[in-house]
Amino acid sequence: MFELWAVMEQIAIDYQAVAVTKTGILTNIKISMEPLSPRFTPERQEFNYGGRVDWQNPQAPAFSYPGTSVEFRFIGTQLQIQLAEDNWGTENYVDVYLDDNPQPITIKLKKNANQPTLYQIAQGLEPKAHKVKIYKRNDYSTGEFSFHGIVTDGKLLATKPDSERKIEVYGDSITSGVAVEYVQTGVSDPEGDNNHLGNAYYSYASILARDYQAEVSLVSQSGISLINGFGYWHDGTGAEATYDRVKPLVDAPAWDFSKYNPDLVIVAYGQNDSSSINLGQDLSSQEWKERYQKLLANLRRKYPKAYFIGMFPAMYHDRQWDQLLQEAIAEYRDQYHDERIFPLILPQVTPGHPRIAEQQVMAEQLKELIEGELTDHGFNW
Repeated sequence: MFELWAVMEQIAIDYQAVAVTKTGILTNIKISMEPLSPRFTPERQEFNYGGRVDWQNPQAPAFSYPGTSVEFRFIGTQLQIQLAEDNWGTENYVDVYLDDNPQPITIKLKKNANQPTLYQIAQGLEPKAHKVKIYKRNDYSTGEFSFHGIVTDGKLLATKPDSERKIEVYGDSITSGVAVEYVQTGVSDPEGDNNHLGNAYYSYASILARDYQAEVSLVSQSGISLINGFGYWHDGTGAEATYDRVKPLVDAPAWDFSKYNPDLVIVAYGQNDSSSINLGQDLSSQEWKERYQKLLANLRRKYPKAYFIGMFPAMYHDRQWDQLLQEAIAEYRDQYHDERIFPLILPQVTPGHPRIAEQQVMAEQLKELIEGELTDHGFNW
């Protein structure tokens, strides 16, 4: 074994990985290592994918939405993962959770002309079963990355089955966990590049799912409004034009809704509408409500048995929008005789994006609604 490694070191290839600590300090890590053998490609059934994954290329599935992930188990002493960054966005970060360590390995993806790059994750592990989760921290503002497989000196094992409990959440930067790891609460976001502070793992949606040991799919994008033509995402691209895509672009492939059937659907749009729509001039209050109701109706057709929560999160906005949301849901319930949809208006606590503690409070308030009014109306997992 030592002779083999000596030979491998003679023909070693260099690649660059960048890790980021929870304090936001970047550390360059220079690694020289010949890729291990064998290599396991993405279509292997041992890989368990979460979220909306783009499978146009079966050898390189693409992760666009925040929280998209792949999990696997393996026996081996070493691990490398192979990812390719699409280069169009800003800084893109990926977390790798190994075994039961709650502190992930955070990788700043290398821009390499969308070519696969190997990242060394672990060496010198005990030769026993290990579990791994590769997790997209940021939303599509940072770009997407494709997964090209793993390299290890061991073998893959079957992963545990998915939880039967499933949640799907439609939202914007709050749902995506933008600036969530910034330590100061109740204040505006820090200036400059904040992508290393964004982490969907700590959004209210992900916290809620972990509390219930449920699967969660985040269909969220920073700056997106409900109504197409407003908001701050991609020249005003709205959620009504992208909610059914594998990424938040109107020309992206359609999502196959049969692949994921949630028990609970949370719709958290309106924050960016409230920031960009001048009701009465750009759009009337009634028009906004009708477009919101249309989205609900479209989702209801996809998920006829699910319970829905329409919520306004905890970031500052004009209270008029809280009233509009509640009216829209009340009118929808009456018009469609739908008793499985409920509003939730959260207290406004911050001019900036909610931090971990504030996201935790939102998750707790959702739990109170779920275990109270929803359960009283027949909801169960």
